[in-house]
Amino acid sequence: MQSNITGVRLEDKLKLLVRENDLLNSIIQSASDSIFAKDLEGRYITINRAGAEILGKSIDEVIGRTDAELMDEEAQLVMSWDRKLFETGTPVEYESQRISGKNPSYYWTSKSPLKNSSGEMIGLIGVSRDITETKTAEDKYRFMFDHAPIAFWEEDFSEVKRYLNHLKESGVDDFKYYFETHPEEVDKCFDTVRILNVNQATVEMNGARNKEELIPHLNQNFTPESEGLFIDELVALGRGETEFQKECSFVNRKGEVLDVIFNLNVLPGHEETLSLVLISVVDVSDMRKMASELSNIKHRYQSIVEAQTEMICRLNPKGNVLFKNVAFGRFFEFKLQKEDTRFVTLFPPDELVTCEEKLASLSAAQPTITCELRNYDQDGNLVWQEWSVTAFYGASGVLLGYQAVGTDVTDRKNAQEALAASEARWRSVFNHADDLIITFNTSGYILSINDFKGLPKNAKWAGLKIDEVLRPENSIKVKQLLDKVVRKGKPLKTEVDIVSNSGRKTTFGVALSPISYGQRVISVVCIARDITETKRLEIQAKEALIEGQEQERMRVSQELHDGLGQLFTAIKFNIQQIRSSLPSNADDSLNESIDLLEDSIGMAFMEVKNISRNLMPDVLWQFGIKPAVEDLIEKLNSSSDIIFSLELVDMDRRFSNDLEQAMFRICQELVNNSIRHGNCTNIYVQFINHGNSLVLMVEDDGSGYDISTVSYGFGLKNIRSRIQLFDGSVEVDSGLNKGTVTTIEIPLPEAKHDSSSDN
Repeated sequence: MQSNITGVRLEDKLKLLVRENDLLNSIIQSASDSIFAKDLEGRYITINRAGAEILGKSIDEVIGRTDAELMDEEAQLVMSWDRKLFETGTPVEYESQRISGKNPSYYWTSKSPLKNSSGEMIGLIGVSRDITETKTAEDKYRFMFDHAPIAFWEEDFSEVKRYLNHLKESGVDDFKYYFETHPEEVDKCFDTVRILNVNQATVEMNGARNKEELIPHLNQNFTPESEGLFIDELVALGRGETEFQKECSFVNRKGEVLDVIFNLNVLPGHEETLSLVLISVVDVSDMRKMASELSNIKHRYQSIVEAQTEMICRLNPKGNVLFKNVAFGRFFEFKLQKEDTRFVTLFPPDELVTCEEKLASLSAAQPTITCELRNYDQDGNLVWQEWSVTAFYGASGVLLGYQAVGTDVTDRKNAQEALAASEARWRSVFNHADDLIITFNTSGYILSINDFKGLPKNAKWAGLKIDEVLRPENSIKVKQLLDKVVRKGKPLKTEVDIVSNSGRKTTFGVALSPISYGQRVISVVCIARDITETKRLEIQAKEALIEGQEQERMRVSQELHDGLGQLFTAIKFNIQQIRSSLPSNADDSLNESIDLLEDSIGMAFMEVKNISRNLMPDVLWQFGIKPAVEDLIEKLNSSSDIIFSLELVDMDRRFSNDLEQAMFRICQELVNNSIRHGNCTNIYVQFINHGNSLVLMVEDDGSGYDISTVSYGFGLKNIRSRIQLFDGSVEVDSGLNKGTVTTIEIPLPEAKHDSSSDN
């Protein structure tokens, strides 16, 4: 401030200047903005209290010091702007940030050159304003803008605003008529609108990859039918309106046409220039499709309800029938005397009370209930109906009405009664059967078990798992059978040996049948019968049969040896007598015939001898199975084109007569099978004594067969019968063109004795 008062003494002028300086300093010190001045060295010449507080110092601590002495990291930024001002001599403005505690503060700083009376720059003068609140509000707006679920974008209508002002000055007052008659002006205005920014929802709605790809083409996505939208938008802005809304069509980058609601809002502070306008677009395509689909669903639902065989009705809160489908009307036609008939009155008096109680028990927490009610049809026949009633409540908990769906379950009730009678009969059979009857679920739990006399007294097995009631080796067998039935879904019959804690073995004949629900097995019924005695008698019968076969072999062998052998010897002796009685001049052809007959008799004698020996080999009885098998293979090699190989491992010891006889017969049968059916060139026979078991393996390189499709012949059945007598096992491995390998394993008596003693 300067004084132009003339005629004032020098002392008064000085006083006036001091007063003006004090007034100016008071204004500066009371300002909320930071006001300061620096010399060309960057030293503070003056600063107000607000500026010193921002630096966290007092005024005296700031005066005469530089920013490098007062600040940390921010000093370099501040000093770079000071150098730019000193170098260019032009004012500078910039935004800076200071961290004080946990929250940052933002400042907008303006600096201008400080000059003396001669116009020389002697420093700078600056003002810093705290814009933290403005910055925070802007950041919040920007965050909401970028992450809003609705498509937003910012546009600059400055050029449009200037054009609209020009039209007003030119006397245009009907903007709608003007733009409809000058469509080229609409296009010009449209081209002047600048897209400033778009949010992520806009990018996604348009099917674009990023903002940069979308912004140059966003305005091109409105359909030609939406041209009227822009005219109405210009008319609204020309009237000074700051809000505008209209429905239109929009085409995204994928070519999909969307129905949208278009909104325009001029942001506060930009009403005069229209430099910042917020556009929002809400996609209502799905909503309209949903409304259309709901309408279609309503019609479909009504037609479905009408076509249902179930009885369906809607009731008001008082229980009166508002709507009924065809099936409901057909059954209750003779009872529906008026439109507002109460639902409960459609039932006999003794069921009416029950029906009312059921309706009264419904609540928002339990809105649905199902019950069975007796009724009578038009002809007076008793019927059973199952009703599912649902109560509907409003948001405030007020009852809105009911829906009831009824089904005729008369046949089911009759079936249930028949099932109950059948179940009673089954329970009687179940509890009094001599066989053990158990029901398992698929996880191996026992669901039910009858009172089988072979079970321990007071045994409570129901609810327990298999391995909780049986020994491990027994439970493994049972679970394997159970898993097989569940997996295949087919019945299974077999035999199972169960060993008690005392070591006693019991053989059960077992039949397992799956119980299915749809395609899924839910449980298995097992019926087990003690066949130990039957098996013992069966084994005795097999032993007797085999013994009879051996005795018959021995008798036939003896008959062949004694009877046919002597007969052939007598025939041969008679032939020799005939030869000696022939005259010396007998025809040579007669001698040749006698020679041929004598050779044939000799061959027949040897064949009978071989048959007799095969039926009852003396070497087996006298020397054991090893020399008997060696003799068998040697004879086969000498009389067949097939190559036979034999391997014997630890076979020098003798075994029981029954075992040696059985193993020799099995070996004979397997070799004969390979010769007759194998079409092979090599047969390999192996006997191994493992100490605790005796193993026989016969392998050929013949044509083989598919085990799954070829049934066992009499020979293999006979072999299995012999093996069962010794608790042995047989395994056949074969395939088409892969040959056949048959392995027999017989536990030796010592091994059987050891295992029984372990049990």
